[in-house]
Amino acid sequence: MISSTTKSILIFINLILFFNLNLSSEVLEKLEISYDKEYIIKLKNGDLFSGYIVEKIENDNAKENEGLGIKFKTELGKTIIYDYQISQIYLKESYYRHKHRVFLLPTAEPIKGDHFVGNYELLFFYGGVGIGDNISITAGTSVVPFINRNEQFTTMNLKVTVYDEKFESMEGKASIAVGGNLAFINHNNNFQHLYAVASFTSYKSILTGGFFYKLGNQDLYTLKFANERIPISYFNGSMGLGLGLDTKFSNSNDLHFIGEMWNSDIATPTNTAVLLGLRLTNSKFSSDFGIMFFTQPFAVPVFNFVWTPF
Repeated sequence: MISSTTKSILIFINLILFFNLNLSSEVLEKLEISYDKEYIIKLKNGDLFSGYIVEKIENDNAKENEGLGIKFKTELGKTIIYDYQISQIYLKESYYRHKHRVFLLPTAEPIKGDHFVGNYELLFFYGGVGIGDNISITAGTSVVPFINRNEQFTTMNLKVTVYDEKFESMEGKASIAVGGNLAFINHNNNFQHLYAVASFTSYKSILTGGFFYKLGNQDLYTLKFANERIPISYFNGSMGLGLGLDTKFSNSNDLHFIGEMWNSDIATPTNTAVLLGLRLTNSKFSSDFGIMFFTQPFAVPVFNFVWTPF
């Protein structure tokens, strides 16, 4: 006789098989196919293909009854891929889910559905959400060990994409966004900025430029970390500039070069930093590694990890 425990396990396995079989065609059934656009398909065995959908087919193999599938054209020729083999399918233009940022610099692209959580330098946790097609919100806080909570670093950012238009004469588009951010370095030192950014997106690159304006009525700050005191001056009304480039390597969908240049006050050219780095990415994760150079001069290694689970 079969024990009640064994029966429960068998029922559980059957339920899993039932739902897997009944949901196996969800990917292609819900897909609105654009036959003139390039897709990236990830199979359940981990293989990755890029190409064009030629046509949708059903029960192409009558003997094996494979079910819903597509004829897919790649550089190596045409192949048939069935729904049950597919893990994920994306338009190539939407496969990359980090267009809303370079490294620190926000682009004019909105987050939309690419909600994420991330970590800078293992010491700063942050996340971002998109609201509709225009509003992007990010926020985060540091967790530096051995210093008090009121000595940590916290930031909040709101960005609204006010213009997003595709070019008619060439491939790509232009976007413009405005926003504001509030940052605390220690609980009593707050920095407020308004900013505007413009981004030009092509098939493989995003070029972003922007400026930001410091608000508030405080010019001199004293940063405290444990027993250290660091005086800095950052004058109200200072205007800064930022430039960013994110470009995909020609032979890889998953490897990008990222570069940024920041100047916190255009009246002081020495207040400039440059970042050069690489981004390894897929539809769920990205890892950034680079070096930031300052005009003092010195260099600092930087890294960042982002998870886009949704």
